[in-house]
Amino acid sequence: MPRHFLEIVFDGTAYSGWQVQPGDPSVQQAMESALRVVLREPDIVVTGCGRTDSGVHALQFFLHFDARTAMDERLLHSLNSVLPESIAAKRFWSVADNAHARFDAVERGYLYRVHHHKDPFLENRSYHFRPALDVDAMNVACAHLIGKQDFTSFCKAGSDNKTMLCDVRAARWEQVGDGVQFTISADRFLRNMVRAIVGTCLRVGSGAKPSEHMKEVIDVRDRSAAGKGAPACGLYLQRVMYPYLP
Repeated sequence: MPRHFLEIVFDGTAYSGWQVQPGDPSVQQAMESALRVVLREPDIVVTGCGRTDSGVHALQFFLHFDARTAMDERLLHSLNSVLPESIAAKRFWSVADNAHARFDAVERGYLYRVHHHKDPFLENRSYHFRPALDVDAMNVACAHLIGKQDFTSFCKAGSDNKTMLCDVRAARWEQVGDGVQFTISADRFLRNMVRAIVGTCLRVGSGAKPSEHMKEVIDVRDRSAAGKGAPACGLYLQRVMYPYLP
């Protein structure tokens, strides 16, 4: 059957993450249910570009599926009418039969948002962190993240990764309005890696640790050396790149 790529965005607040979890709502489950209704194919199964955790959002997320029915703009509109308000389908492509949403991605980028003053409109979409942060000190710390190296210290214990090597290509904090935001891109990420990096940066930015602490954490290759993982609510998968998609 023909293979299709679909780009979606979602607010992950109400979901247990991307992957189907017994008894809990997931984005994957919502997508499969909607596609089965719209395309009238009860056996459709989708494969995502990654596994977002519970409460994590996506500004760009790709999935692939095989279907006998060809996608078109009319079906895309129908799909959005069936999907919950927290998920929107954006674009679709017909791709090669062996194209893979997860394994073919060549780069991923994440965004993490932090605000300093209570704001009900940012609830579940940004981390409310009251102490002021030294953005310059955090960026000095982030310089140690760049390059291909072992990120064991930022991987959740018990993960089944075959390798802990990741090639981080950019990592930067900037002041935005009443808070700060962090962007990071790499060829791949380990489980909970971004949230652990953010947690370590916050220790530096609040003055609890010097900027050189980041290199010490990387070198020791021990998850307990890194900061506590930042809450999921501030994390967004921002972009995913493929060699054959525009």
